[in-house]
Amino acid sequence: MTAGMLMGQITERTITSEIQSGSAPEASMRISRTAARLAQLRRGPWRSAKQSVSDSLAMVRATARTTVFFLKVLPMMPSRGINWVTPSVVTEKLSYPTSSGMSESDLYRPSTTGPHPGMIVCLGVVPFGVDHPQVPRLGEALARAGFAALLYWSPAMRDLRLDPDDTENIARAYDALLQRSDIDPDRSGLLGTCVGGSFALMAAAHPLVRRRVGFVATFAPYASMQSLAVAIASETRATRDGPRHWPVDQLTRRVFVRSLTAELDLREAELIRADITEDRRPADREDLSEDGELIARLLGKLQPEEAEAVLLQLPEHMRERLRLLSPTTYLGKIEAPLIIIGHDRDDGVIPVDESRLLAGLLSGNVGLRYTEFGMFQHADPTKKKLPLPTLLREFGKFFRYVYPVFRQAVGAPGWRPVEKTERPAA
Repeated sequence: MTAGMLMGQITERTITSEIQSGSAPEASMRISRTAARLAQLRRGPWRSAKQSVSDSLAMVRATARTTVFFLKVLPMMPSRGINWVTPSVVTEKLSYPTSSGMSESDLYRPSTTGPHPGMIVCLGVVPFGVDHPQVPRLGEALARAGFAALLYWSPAMRDLRLDPDDTENIARAYDALLQRSDIDPDRSGLLGTCVGGSFALMAAAHPLVRRRVGFVATFAPYASMQSLAVAIASETRATRDGPRHWPVDQLTRRVFVRSLTAELDLREAELIRADITEDRRPADREDLSEDGELIARLLGKLQPEEAEAVLLQLPEHMRERLRLLSPTTYLGKIEAPLIIIGHDRDDGVIPVDESRLLAGLLSGNVGLRYTEFGMFQHADPTKKKLPLPTLLREFGKFFRYVYPVFRQAVGAPGWRPVEKTERPAA
């Protein structure tokens, strides 16, 4: 006889003796009060065993799905055999409302009936088009691993601009996905890369969906448009040891220029953009408005404190736009139980310090997981050549980084993510 069974018998005898003592009315009242206690006691060991089995099976399923995704999404991994043991992938169009009318995106889902966990994938600003091989690779990897993944591709981001309206549009797309009969809302969430990760965080805080977001997974997001603007304008990173030189990627600079000038008169915006493209100094122009002059100064080479001073001089509507484009504005409204942030340490598109800032501000969240990598070049795993032992360690970190999303998606009761960070010294 186990200790648990012995304790159960002792407790039952104790309760029975309590019932038998006292008057008949008292015994009747005690029976009604203790019946539930006896039933719960007798079910306890069985429920504990059942929960243990359920958790173990969920871990197995989550590990299997993570393995499928890991092998399918990394282009250097052998993955043809995965197609033989997973459901085929169906690609279809899903329409949803946006602030500028109806839009549609590609939905990658398993061919089985479901219900499946759903995911909005915020692709962010990327230099290639929707037909680039990495885009369907990501969609197929998620579908093979059990997700119904809707790839949100912002028209503004395709124009190399950041638009606050995308926050609401992503939330609307997520709401439309959850309304499908083959989607399980309790196991669904958002994923985003680069600026798409930042918009995934902002959309997760939107009142339309924030109570229905099971997870937010991001890779290489920025935290604040103000801090990012200072980093770009000064070409420095804000490390614990002070500013450090940061070579700004040309894609980052182009998006920065087009986003800042979006509030200017079109003619003036085109003049400044053309000057930057031709490597001229727009601040040397004499035909700019007061707002245009401030933007032109911010696009020049400044020290960090000079860039901060110019940001404070921007008109209120421009500062408000930067605030609306900053995840730091929304963090307090995110209710997702799992938030995952990853970043490559040497990222030239978004400095790793932006993700470190986010992780610091979210450090009180039980479900936060933060990881830094050395195998990527802004989410691209093919551009760095690492020694095999180092590469294997990085593979392990990546597996652990994505695993909680699939653990959340299998939906076993009682599981909550545990806060964990994997961050080397700056």
